[in-house]
Amino acid sequence: MDGKEFGELIRAERVKKGITQTELAKMSGFTREAINYWEHQNRAITLENADRLLKALNLEIKIGKD
Repeated sequence: MDGKEFGELIRAERVKKGITQTELAKMSGFTREAINYWEHQNRAITLENADRLLKALNLEIKIGKD
């Protein structure tokens, strides 16, 4: 998954759950601006930050063929 796909996933899940960028920022401990940047692929995200964001949305990314 590249940065573009990750940003699309985060935005789609946030919208699906009816959460604003501001609400997701509060849930994850990031700023609204950071959420916006990541959703629009304007900034790279570290694995640690991606994990925090996914946990805030109750999501997991599984790697492999399982």
